[in-house]
Amino acid sequence: MTLSRRAFLRTVRPGPGAMSPAFITARGREALEGEFGSLSSPFIPPPDADEIRISSNENPMGPGPSAVSAIRENLGESNRYPMNSKITDTAVANRIATMFGAKRENVVLAPGSTEILRNSIRAFCGPDRPLVSGECSYENPVRDAEYFGVPIKTVANAEDLSLDLDKMAGAALGAGLVFLCNPNNPTGTAHGRTAISDFVRYVAKESPYTYVLIDEAYNDYVTDPNYSSAAEFALKYRNVFVSRTFSKAFGMAGLRQGYAVGGPATVGKLAAYKLTFGTNVLGLAAVSASLDDPAHLTKEIARNAEVRKYTLDFFRNAGFWATDSQTNFIFVKTNMPAKQFREGCAKFKVQVGRDFPPYEKTHARISIGTMDEMKRATEVFRQVLGTAPTDADSSKG
Repeated sequence: MTLSRRAFLRTVRPGPGAMSPAFITARGREALEGEFGSLSSPFIPPPDADEIRISSNENPMGPGPSAVSAIRENLGESNRYPMNSKITDTAVANRIATMFGAKRENVVLAPGSTEILRNSIRAFCGPDRPLVSGECSYENPVRDAEYFGVPIKTVANAEDLSLDLDKMAGAALGAGLVFLCNPNNPTGTAHGRTAISDFVRYVAKESPYTYVLIDEAYNDYVTDPNYSSAAEFALKYRNVFVSRTFSKAFGMAGLRQGYAVGGPATVGKLAAYKLTFGTNVLGLAAVSASLDDPAHLTKEIARNAEVRKYTLDFFRNAGFWATDSQTNFIFVKTNMPAKQFREGCAKFKVQVGRDFPPYEKTHARISIGTMDEMKRATEVFRQVLGTAPTDADSSKG
């Protein structure tokens, strides 16, 4: 469908027939190929279907009102490159740097954090400089390493399905890059400040030419008081950097805005591979407005925590084991293949996550939707899963 500027403005204005913030961010379309393999799959409904899509870890609320207003107000700037627009990429980068008590040279912007992860492989790995990653973690860095012919060292997750930092530290010796997703996707687990501090200090001392990328896509959703961002370590250690995205708590998955924070030399190496004009004017405007509206973020964090607890309580009260999620999704031992669970739910128009080896035979990832969506979805889960498991079945492994 082709939209004129005037027609698009109508869609983002409040009122009858207006486009929702969730539509602006293309909720649910990102995972279609990755989760179901083909756009012709019978389990992929049309965009206007009455479905509950809780498969892609998206924010069901979309961007906040201030972000939507900023998009509308800056639509006329769409003819400008991001360095010439009213809200420039440099201004947003400076704004982010200030948040961390850093300088412009400590920040590189990107279209989401995906480009940061990919360019990290290009910048810091090679034929004799492998990638280290958790066995069950966000898969994009591993896929990128495979594409570039980089050797990969995967480390099995700990018993509670968190990343095994001790074993990853050992595997890091001589590696080019360690990918540490914290909180981890898909298991939802998070390590606290002390554990991360010990890890980066050990790697910096024992393998100083190994870089550590700490992906904090879900940082805003963490409620564990022992957790804190690793940005302080990124500004302290030459070989540590942090990636962030506005796709999750800020609800901008379709606007593709992200960044990395680290030392000037490290950020410079990432910037060398940066896509020219990778950011976009409307996304930059939405980011700037969102940063001016911390109350909205606080509200979203509280909303997610409430719905997450409701969903976890449902599974645990039914006897199913789940990780201690610190994100906007949960990882549950459903005691059936993820494919079977996914297809069973899809018959009731509820979409849940794809396979996550090596737990695809027993576990499923479920994103957190609205409270109404999760109340409806849990009734579907009850039908698909049937009776509660035995005590033996509800163990972790």
